[in-house]
Amino acid sequence: MSVKLIEPHVDSVPQHGISTPLTRFNDPLADTEASAAATARPPITSRAGWDANEGLPETPGYGTEVKAVFVHPSGGTNDYSCADSPTIVKGIQTYHTTDPDHMWNDIGFNFLVDKCGTIYEGRAGGIDRPVTGFHTPGFNTDSVGVALLGDMGSGKPTPAALESLARLAAWKLSPYEGDPQGTTVMTATASNGKHEAGEQVTLPVIAAARDAMPASTPDENLAAKLPSVRFYAASPAASSAIPTADYNRDGITDLAVGTPQSPVNTRTEAGAITVVPGSTSGPNASAKLIVSQNSTGVPGSAEAGDEFGTDSAYGDLNADGYADLVLGAPGEDDTSGHTDNGYVVALYGPGLDTGVGYNLSAADLVNGARLGDAVTVSDFNSDGKADIFAIAPGTPTSWWVYDSGSTATTSGRLLTSTTGTVTHPDATSGDFDKDGYADVAITYLDPDGTGRVMLFKGSATGLQPNGLLGSSGGRTIASGDINGDDITDIVVGQPYTAESGAHSGGQVTAFYGSSSGITTASATTLHQDSDGVPGAAEAGDAMGAAVSVGDYNLDGYADLLTGLPNEDITRDSVARTNAGATLLLPGSSSGLTGTGSLAINQDTTDISGATESDDRFGSAVTLTDLRGTAQPDIAIGADGENSGDGTVLQIDIDATGVVFTSGLYYGPGTLGLPAASHIGQTLAP
Repeated sequence: MSVKLIEPHVDSVPQHGISTPLTRFNDPLADTEASAAATARPPITSRAGWDANEGLPETPGYGTEVKAVFVHPSGGTNDYSCADSPTIVKGIQTYHTTDPDHMWNDIGFNFLVDKCGTIYEGRAGGIDRPVTGFHTPGFNTDSVGVALLGDMGSGKPTPAALESLARLAAWKLSPYEGDPQGTTVMTATASNGKHEAGEQVTLPVIAAARDAMPASTPDENLAAKLPSVRFYAASPAASSAIPTADYNRDGITDLAVGTPQSPVNTRTEAGAITVVPGSTSGPNASAKLIVSQNSTGVPGSAEAGDEFGTDSAYGDLNADGYADLVLGAPGEDDTSGHTDNGYVVALYGPGLDTGVGYNLSAADLVNGARLGDAVTVSDFNSDGKADIFAIAPGTPTSWWVYDSGSTATTSGRLLTSTTGTVTHPDATSGDFDKDGYADVAITYLDPDGTGRVMLFKGSATGLQPNGLLGSSGGRTIASGDINGDDITDIVVGQPYTAESGAHSGGQVTAFYGSSSGITTASATTLHQDSDGVPGAAEAGDAMGAAVSVGDYNLDGYADLLTGLPNEDITRDSVARTNAGATLLLPGSSSGLTGTGSLAINQDTTDISGATESDDRFGSAVTLTDLRGTAQPDIAIGADGENSGDGTVLQIDIDATGVVFTSGLYYGPGTLGLPAASHIGQTLAP
């Protein structure tokens, strides 16, 4: 069904709400619908969240079941911020109820999904009921109509939108045992130009609107992706927690700047983290939230050497739709007299002012365990709530998982341990074998300095050890679909030659996911002597000291942003030692490539500021959407800037590429942190 995307100007966007079923309608079928679907319900923004006109709906009509899900493009532009999605949805309601060709009594679609993956309740009547909509003439009853916001002819649906669509479809079909990969027979109730009234039609259970009616809005790019949507909807992933880094649920990812060396009052290296909410113009420092262990509601108290914020990760731990923030404090001393035993803190959105602290079990408390040196968050058992994975790299090194919902401070489950102390651990998560469960990959240095990659496999019973990858590891790791095959890959940063036989100046190595998980086959290694990579490899550059993965040009292949914080840069015949730089390396159908790569440093044209010795630009990097465009932006840490004050440079990316003139710095003054905080040591997501 063709709809016009109406975008009235507004000065503010209503806060998203979490939907609960409407009760003001007398639904005679309410008791006949299954009460507990096997597939978990994804977070859904209620009609109140987009300020629906509730004076319009009349008593809704209902079918008896959900036999099919019809997927439509809304039409209009793809160039919108997800912060404006509520206004766009309200505009569609206005159009559906006032346009002479429609004049319906409410919005026609049952649900709408924006490009960031936020699901909106559409037509009134109850999200868990078989409400009859106005979306697919002849087949409105016993079906669900879902619109993806935007143009799906010249534009493409985003992975986030497709995953949310799959989750929504699986949940709506589950009470009726609908097979997302199957077909269904429906009888047309009216002639629609493609099928005649009374005609029996066999349709995919998850169907493009064009399957049932004449296509009036281009949707070829959406229709082409429906096979992968059906596969996802039929897998355990359909019940998994939706990945999110939006703690205030305004539609935009929020940047977390960890400063574990920051003093808190007089307590040196107590550590803090500054959360800078995203906005349509980028991270909004005026709305920053500084969190330490002295903050209200944060478990524990700030003490010298706690290193709170050494690592951090976002995820929805309690399935309320708000991102929660997990932080490590590896220098925390426990109450039994063990020094540097470590601590993991989970803070719940939207306030990040309540949470739970996690320790090791009593039998595992030792000096120097350093729990929380590295953390990652994902839904390892696909139960709809994200779980926490944490590393304690001390002696003995141990790997822990904390299942979602647990409030017991020693509730961690020991996965495995090794003798000796490992160093420089890092962790990432993703579905590396496309079985519907999130897995974990970690990298670290053995006691002898050898780099390793260890894998853990998700399952219905949670995370399980899965052995070592038969290849060298490094100090950093990130994940994403680099070769565009819909299976998550990993990239390992190997910044120093001695650790992994790395190339002089450091390197990055991509290992690709497959039906059997991460493999060493066809691994790709790039360094500054590789074809197409800018610069030249020099000992000590530390390429790979930071890595982040995201599809910056929206070509369907995830790209890599990597830091070289020890890169020397010469300007005006003067060498600035350890000034630092970053490289943006493209993904492709054959994997990571140097072709088309881009170097970024503080002397790059149109970037304000200038390189200086020991800035360490590239000490941390993130390639993630910070403006709600569904296109990643860049944030780069320089933890040595101004003699260790540190800073973060954020740069927008749009359809033209990297917009260097947009660069903004976030230093101690902007972030409200004291001097010598080493801002830019860690970034999340």
